Amino acid sequence: MPNVRALRFNYVYWSRHDYRHWYQFGWVPVTVYAMNLPGFLAGRSLLTPLTIYAGQTSDYKELALNIANFPKFLQLAFPTAVLDHYELLKRGLMVLTCLILLAGFWYLRRLDLTPQRFLVVATWSFWTRTMFLPSMHDRYSYFVMVMLALVALLDRRMIGVALVSIGISTVLYLRYLLNADAAIDLWPLAIIQIINYCGFTAGTFLHPQPEYLHSFR
Repeated sequence: MPNVRALRFNYVYWSRHDYRHWYQFGWVPVTVYAMNLPGFLAGRSLLTPLTIYAGQTSDYKELALNIANFPKFLQLAFPTAVLDHYELLKRGLMVLTCLILLAGFWYLRRLDLTPQRFLVVATWSFWTRTMFLPSMHDRYSYFVMVMLALVALLDRRMIGVALVSIGISTVLYLRYLLNADAAIDLWPLAIIQIINYCGFTAGTFLHPQPEYLHSFR
């Protein structure tokens, strides 16, 4: 799944800058299928890497699992409505995610994607998917947390955002490991994380020039 997310962002970036390296996208399916070779040898279909994630929304029938994001907020704030209109909301969230990404990438057409800004925009792109897509869970956010830590090392404005996000992610993982569902309420964590994401988005698009830490100048 992270390979698919990276592929989407890199396609947008390379399509703006250089078409000569399009063949490098071929390494994505090669890597995915190489990593799943034991499963194929055990009898799994060659289509499984493509269908297993698509089927997740049908298997769990939940807008969000153990994660603090926008679908989880909806699920906890309006439980009856979410159950009654699950399929509609699931498709609506997918469309919303695509629209947010399209709007963001359209805005970025007028900006020069320096290496530092590339990292920030890539992080925003991955975080947008885990923030709005249905049926996400805590493991989908691990890569985003690593990216946020790297961004915080380069841009001091994002240190608070990274600390809050990584702290929430750690709490969620402990909630799962310790089976502490009743002890840890996800609703306030979801609200905090949504606000945190909005702050990161504002910093990415409204004030795109990083404020470097002294040691990185």
